[in-house]
Amino acid sequence: MEKIKFMVQGMHCKACATLIEERLKERPGVIGVKVGADSNKAVVMFNPQKIKKTEIFQTVKSAGDYFPEEIKDGMEGKTIEEQGATEAAPTGHNEIESRQGTPSAKTLFFIGLLTAFSIISLGFNIFLGTAYLKSSSSNNSQAIQKNDEQIAKTSPQNQPTQKAAAPAVKQSFQITKDDHVRGDFNAPITLVEFSDFECPFCGRHYPTLNKILDDYEGQVRLVYKQFPLTNIHPNAQKAAEASECAWEQGKFWEYHDKLFDNQAGGYSIDKFKTWATDLNLDSDQFNSCLDSGKYASKISADQQEGNTKGVQGTPATFVNGQLVSGALPYENFKQIIDSLLAT
Repeated sequence: MEKIKFMVQGMHCKACATLIEERLKERPGVIGVKVGADSNKAVVMFNPQKIKKTEIFQTVKSAGDYFPEEIKDGMEGKTIEEQGATEAAPTGHNEIESRQGTPSAKTLFFIGLLTAFSIISLGFNIFLGTAYLKSSSSNNSQAIQKNDEQIAKTSPQNQPTQKAAAPAVKQSFQITKDDHVRGDFNAPITLVEFSDFECPFCGRHYPTLNKILDDYEGQVRLVYKQFPLTNIHPNAQKAAEASECAWEQGKFWEYHDKLFDNQAGGYSIDKFKTWATDLNLDSDQFNSCLDSGKYASKISADQQEGNTKGVQGTPATFVNGQLVSGALPYENFKQIIDSLLAT
């Protein structure tokens, strides 16, 4: 068993931390997870034989606009502890029980080893600090030679302590009658959702979107885009193809609802074909369509569009072009929609 600690850049709410935790817990090989919403730190206990660090980071990225940055051992020090590193420590069966009594020889050995490691780490940190001070001194000497206007521009209040995140780009979509649109086609608010039928968070998002359409009838339209995450959801691609085969017969949304309503029971090719029969689709036409992979390229085009728009995980919902990542609560979307309708 191994442990990895990392910062989660871009995380700004408790719901985000919960989303990342649940995504990681789904992965085989992950033993324990804790993500601190306040500290933006995470700790994952995992079996390296079943999952790699790169896969853990990719899972975090796929949950939304999040960027994991590993915290190397020996580089934290007391400062991170004071900032709440313990908040991100996994609990439960991964906790190490403390033992009382006289230290054994092995214990004393490890104490000595840790002490030596701490001394080396301290020396390394002093070296880095000295290099930093020298660099700062050089930069300051050059800054003194600049005029007042340049000095004002480089004053502390204008210099962020860390790289600032680029502002979110508002995306534009060309919606036509060929798109999967639910609600009034001419509604002033457009939700473009990139989704995966096998994604549990998309399943959680499904009733939220239905409530939005009910509460804002005539004011909001929903556009569905395919974004199957085939690396973690083995049936997502065929589920997407099945929905397109149903669209071919004029029943995309009926099949869309059938997929999400039955998500918990799992998917298979046989189930896809049975649900088509339940919806009174032409079975021969549907089965031939599904078996041939007729709409694989159409789904790939949706995915490519999502990639160019900044989609990194599902569900990803654009509200009049503004990206909202994850299965956020209804109230979050209500606030955004009400604000747009008021302008």
